[in-house]
Amino acid sequence: MPYSAPLLDAVAMFERLGIGYALAGGIAAMYYGQARFTEGVEFVTAADRQEVLERNPGVMREFHFDPSCTWKLYHQSGTEVDIWKDEYADEVVGRAPTARMSGREVRIVEAHDLVAMKLRAGRMKDEYDVFEIIRHVHLDEDLIERYVTPEQWATFRRIAERAEKEGK
Repeated sequence: MPYSAPLLDAVAMFERLGIGYALAGGIAAMYYGQARFTEGVEFVTAADRQEVLERNPGVMREFHFDPSCTWKLYHQSGTEVDIWKDEYADEVVGRAPTARMSGREVRIVEAHDLVAMKLRAGRMKDEYDVFEIIRHVHLDEDLIERYVTPEQWATFRRIAERAEKEGK
C-alpha cells in the first residue's frame, strides 16, 4: 500500500496519545468495496484530537508529522492525512471495528457509518464508493436511514436500486 507509512504512523501516534480514531475515506471504502485510486489517507478522530496534538508536538515529530498543523496532518513523506470533520465523529469512532492492514490491527469506520459519511459528503466519488460497498457488504438500511437526511436517504435508495439492477 503506497500510503502505509503515513497510515501506520498516524495510527501509532493516535494510539500513543490515546486519541480515538478510525480509518475512513477511500482506503476504508476499498476495504469494504472495490479497489480504486485514492489521493491520500483519511481518518475520523475523537473531538479532542486537535488539543491533544497541540500539547504533544514532540510526539508528532517522532511519528514524522509537522507539529505546526493539527487540523490536518502533514507527513514527512509528503502525504497529507485528512481528518474528517463530522458531528457524529465520536459515535463513529466508538463503533469502529478493527481490521488487519499493513501487518497490524487498525480501527476502521464501520460500513454503515462509512456509507452515511459518504452520503453526507455527496461527491461523485462518494457515490461510486457507496455503490461498491452496497455490492460487497450486506447493509441494514434502517441504520443508514437513521444517520442521514431525507435527501441523502433518497440518494442512497437511487444508488441501491442501480446496484440491485446491475447485480442481476
